[in-house]
Amino acid sequence: MKKYKYISLGIGLMSLLILLSFGQFFKENFSYVSVYYDVKEYCYEKKNPEHEYCKYYPTDEYLENYIENNDPKKVYKRYDAITLTCEIVENTIFNILQYFSPLLIAIMILGSVHSMFNSGMFENYLLKINYKKYLKNTYKLALKVSLITPIALFIIFFISSILTGFNFDYSNIDVRLSVYNEWKYDHFILYGCMICVIQYFISLLYSNLALYCCKKNKNMLVAIIMAFIMFLVVNIAIYVLLYSIILGNIFHLSGMSDYFNIAGYWFFDDISNHVLLIVLISFILQAISFIVLFLSYKDKEKVILSYEKQVS
Repeated sequence: MKKYKYISLGIGLMSLLILLSFGQFFKENFSYVSVYYDVKEYCYEKKNPEHEYCKYYPTDEYLENYIENNDPKKVYKRYDAITLTCEIVENTIFNILQYFSPLLIAIMILGSVHSMFNSGMFENYLLKINYKKYLKNTYKLALKVSLITPIALFIIFFISSILTGFNFDYSNIDVRLSVYNEWKYDHFILYGCMICVIQYFISLLYSNLALYCCKKNKNMLVAIIMAFIMFLVVNIAIYVLLYSIILGNIFHLSGMSDYFNIAGYWFFDDISNHVLLIVLISFILQAISFIVLFLSYKDKEKVILSYEKQVS
């Protein structure tokens, strides 16, 4: 059970982040509630017209407009499950996962497997279990850990649905909202599923980078940092080398920068014309990383030699 403590830590941190994100949203959008009811009581209902709040509403019409347009209950009812989900994912602290998720996954993966590989038990452990089975079991862990991001997105959608009373009617939405996009809202189930699939593939990429770094460093903290740096290198290489230099300068492809920034694969303004492209990019990246990972671990003797160098 000890090896799962880092997985529990990752789940705990993700859960905390989700709670903080909802807290941030309601604080930023409904922190005025107490003031609103004071203004309504003291100024609108004339219970204390000399109150300092009342001087900010010089006319009855101005005051009435404020009371009518800022009623917290009415404002809250304007939110549907889709809008609340998008607000949480795109405009709260949750969006730090663009750069925090590779680190979180590296902690969960390396915290679970690194101690075995760099202890004096690894070679003896391989005498008791088939090497291919060991690799299979280890990668099963990576497959499971990579589910944390799509599951987190689903949980946010589920909580948003509960908080809005499962309201999916966005017909009265303010189209000026930053999260609004007609195609995204009209095809939200497809959009959400695609984001979850993309995130799973990208999380697998992060898991593969972490496993690759496992046998490269004796110190787990160094291995985690190395995995994160490798993510940054991959992200920059895809954006600068592939998109800006090759596709941009050579093939004159432009206006698609969001699709070649893998850290930003949490949401898109409009992917109606590029759904398959983004899924394909994320799949190819995790496939390439898996091939590199497989080649680095396929030779048992070389892996054991690397292990012996780590513990010697």
